[in-house]
Amino acid sequence: MDLKKYTITTSSWKYNFMIIKKSLVLSFMLIPFTILSQDCSEINKKRVTRLQGDIITLAGDEMEGREPGTNGEIKARDYLISRMREIGLNPKGTDGFIQAFTYFEGEAAIQAHNVVGFIDNGAKKTVVITAHYDHLGYGGSGSKYKGPSQIHNGADDNASGTAALLELAHLIKNNKIKEHNNFLFIAFSAEEKGLLGSKYYVMNPSLNLNEINYVLNMDMLGRMEPGMPLTIEGLGSSLIWEPSLKEIKCDAFPLTLKKRENGPSDHAPFYEAGIPSLHFWTGKHDDYHKPSDDAEKINFEAESQIISFIEALILLIDSKEKINFHLREK
Repeated sequence: MDLKKYTITTSSWKYNFMIIKKSLVLSFMLIPFTILSQDCSEINKKRVTRLQGDIITLAGDEMEGREPGTNGEIKARDYLISRMREIGLNPKGTDGFIQAFTYFEGEAAIQAHNVVGFIDNGAKKTVVITAHYDHLGYGGSGSKYKGPSQIHNGADDNASGTAALLELAHLIKNNKIKEHNNFLFIAFSAEEKGLLGSKYYVMNPSLNLNEINYVLNMDMLGRMEPGMPLTIEGLGSSLIWEPSLKEIKCDAFPLTLKKRENGPSDHAPFYEAGIPSLHFWTGKHDDYHKPSDDAEKINFEAESQIISFIEALILLIDSKEKINFHLREK
């Protein structure tokens, strides 16, 4: 993730949130919401354990920084496929779970791999949940580190978002609720090269883009501190976002809500294609794009609470109506 304005965040605390049944008038439409009452004051230990397992694995030295076109990316790709199978997702790439694509660095052709899984609820519309799993390998031009070449493990950027994607897939697959949406989970590669994986997917989708209800993208969720905000960007992409987010009562962390729709992460190509899109992140830190972005610095408990918040949003707006895209006037 390449950003210019950041908020620093890490550590753990407790919160409660409750979603109260009501209807919301948007764009002259009445959209009914599902009633949920969810107590997240206690940390779910099983969830934290799953997050730890995924982040520690993806950010391990054996993955060699997960740079596209390397053995490290292949190892990370195969791990994600095994986890999606374990969760019970259906493959939705062009070759099983894989969507391969090629880009060029100078004259060198590099093959990278998106990993795509699907939950089919027999619905006419699909929610897309995304995160990039690639990072910087041994550094290179994207590194902020000035020393000799070292593995950049990218625990926060973006093993944390990738682990959140897997956890949301697990929760949705096992919640015993048949939602009004299908769910497509995409782990993108080559985000650090300029959003190449998400751009390729939007140009070569494995389902009709018109079937996509909305997109939720997660990039750097692992370094939250008490009192610091969860930043959510993209509110300008649909009129439903701001009132829906404010409907979720959350005492764990404040929210920083931004209308900015097409920031530097994988939600941007979907917004450009006319799809409502949100982006979640917890801010830049001193280890950003350095070898020191390691798993032991991740706040797993706080990330589990963020996932609960995102899950609550998904269920809150799980209505039979398709969410309307909003193009803001510049």
